[in-house]
Amino acid sequence: MKRKSYSYLWSYLITLAIVVGITLLGELIKMSSLFDPTSMDTLYILGVAVSALYLGIGPSIMLSFLSVITYDFFFVPPISTFTIAAPQDIINVLILWVVCIIISCLSPRIRG
Repeated sequence: MKRKSYSYLWSYLITLAIVVGITLLGELIKMSSLFDPTSMDTLYILGVAVSALYLGIGPSIMLSFLSVITYDFFFVPPISTFTIAAPQDIINVLILWVVCIIISCLSPRIRG
């Protein structure tokens, strides 16, 4: 029993590492001015898909929630607040959240 609870804890710690890594990568891309910072949501979707495939539904749903929060805080103007100024950004954040939840719920079916 102890081993199983340890693996659950490990999965959630990996999830935290994924969201931190994606956010740091997004910050590097934002500083280099290669892409528009609001297009970083696709990196979070990729992270949720990988998490759902390898770590399970619980960690991927947590990653979905953390992805939306960090995306809003770091990449949606006004930056460093949880306020969303533009209506299209509200729709973008909501779509990010819905897509991440759908991926989280459907991936266990793919794993079989």
